Amino acid sequence: MKNKKRKRRIRKNRLMAVLLFVFMVCFATIVFIKSDFFSLKNIKIVNNDVLTKAEISDLSKITTGRNLFTYDLKKISSNIEQSRYVESVTVKRRIPNSILIDVQEKKINCVLKDTGNNYYYIDENMNYIDKVEKNKLKDSYPIVQIDFAIKEHKLSFSDKKDKETLASLIKNIKKDGLENKIKYISFLEDDDVTMTTKEGINIIVDKDSDIKHDIAKLTKILIDLKSQNINYGKIDMTFSKYVLYTYK
Repeated sequence: MKNKKRKRRIRKNRLMAVLLFVFMVCFATIVFIKSDFFSLKNIKIVNNDVLTKAEISDLSKITTGRNLFTYDLKKISSNIEQSRYVESVTVKRRIPNSILIDVQEKKINCVLKDTGNNYYYIDENMNYIDKVEKNKLKDSYPIVQIDFAIKEHKLSFSDKKDKETLASLIKNIKKDGLENKIKYISFLEDDDVTMTTKEGINIIVDKDSDIKHDIAKLTKILIDLKSQNINYGKIDMTFSKYVLYTYK
């Protein structure tokens, strides 16, 4: 009988010891997590292009110095997604003292310029993104003059066919690697689209032509001119059977 009581007492003591150990581990873990070791010191922002890191940091409304585990990551994401430029954002903790913000911005298709010299970023679906000051424009997007209107952040084109032609033109320009080559595009002529390269070569294309075919042909011509160190002149592609290049 005494042996049974002794065994029960030993088991009870062991259980108490285990529970005490678990409690001490949990307590130590909580104290460690709440210590300055996990105080936020760094905010790392990646994959941004148009928005600056400072702008994203301001949007996030994060203030450093708090414990890393007290930040609401969903709230931070929601704050950043308020920007018109942001498609999606992922926010993660990085032990011991950092937060990683991975921003996926909307793909800018081109810049629209109105008669009042105002500039607007347009996305790949031909939707309005934002109005932009001229000195803040990225140099990698063509500036387009076309009849359009923007009301309450909604973009509309005066001519649906011109909109479709512009979308096809930009798509094929990008496909053929000319997005950093073409600087200006104009749809202000009735029948033609005029373009200008960054070097100053003028290009004329028929609005009703096969845009894909014309851009593929234009790419070869520009490569040939570059091989000859020619960065001026005019390329007229409005003829049905040939392309006319002139030096003026």
